[in-house]
Parts: sequence; C-alpha cells; structure tokens
Amino acid sequence: MLAMRPATPGDRWALEAMIQARSDWMRNKRLPSWQSWAKHVSELAANCADRYGDMWVLAEDHVRIVGCTTILRTAAPWAWTANEASEPAFYLNSTVTDPAERDRKLGTLIANWAVDHAARQNMRFVRRDCNSRSLATYYEKQQFTIVHRLPPRDGCTVYALQREAQRIPELAGWFASGNLCARVTPATCTTVGGGHH
Repeated sequence: MLAMRPATPGDRWALEAMIQARSDWMRNKRLPSWQSWAKHVSELAANCADRYGDMWVLAEDHVRIVGCTTILRTAAPWAWTANEASEPAFYLNSTVTDPAERDRKLGTLIANWAVDHAARQNMRFVRRDCNSRSLATYYEKQQFTIVHRLPPRDGCTVYALQREAQRIPELAGWFASGNLCARVTPATCTTVGGGHH
C-alpha cells in the first residue's frame, strides 16, 4: 500500500539515496539535466527539514520512500504573470521517484494526488514547469496543459503547465493497489523519457 505524507528530517538519508539513484539513472540514459541533479542531491533531500508540510513523500507500507515532491504556494515570477500568480494554486517542484519502480507510474500518481490535494485545500490550479520538451509531453499525458513557452533559460525553452484542481475518486484505489497502471487508460501509462516520473 502506498501513502503520501509530509516529509520529516528523519527521511533525509532515504531521500538522498533515492534522488541519487534517479540522478544516476538520468546519467545512464544520457539525459541532459543529469549533471544539475547530481550537484543538488543533498540540497534537494534537505528540503525535508526546511518547512514542515512543503515536501511530501510517497511511502510504501509506511516505510520505504519511493517518491517525493515539494509543494510551493509562490509562483516563479519568470514563469507566471502577476494575474496568474494571484490565483490560488499549488506549484509542484522537484518531483522525484525511485527509478527502480518506474513501471508503476508513481510520478503520475503523485501528480493526481496533488490535483486532489489542491482541490481539498480550495486551490484552483496545480502548476509546474520544466525545460525539457519530452518532460512537458509527459506532463501533458498527466492532463496538464502548456500555458506558456518561455524564452530559453540556460539555453533551454521553459514550459509552464497547469491543471485544474479537482477531486479524484479513484485515488484511494490507486494507493491501495500500489499500481496506477492497473486502473488507468493505456495512454496514461505511456512512458516518456524525462528526469521525473
């Protein structure tokens, strides 16, 4: 059984190991952003101790951490307009899953949880950004829509995406089964290369 819970300082070493495994996987796949991830493994893992409730972990049987994401409430000013930034929204940042569990579509499960969680918190949108076209395509398969294509930062086009917050009745079943692909359409289970999954 899977469950999302707020990260705690005690999760740091497990998070560091998982993020390092993802960075190594990205390097082996020759994905362009692996070096950035490799440089920031400890920093990303340390988010579990920064502000309780911002970083969430996906845990299996309440023990093993197989994924994480950070939910911010402040828009990146270079990605969203002032009007958009004033709208109630969650911003997903640094979503990472264990690459050994890739076939279970845990990144898609985290995204659906965030959409449901946002609805329960009276948010209007869940938003995220990336600088990879293949990753933006993957997010589109999670029902996110590209809102802005921004001028290159560090040589890469930035994609800002959003999805309306909504309750997802199937979520409890997905967490109980631990396998998102058992209950979704084939299109949702299509794998697209990218650093987050």
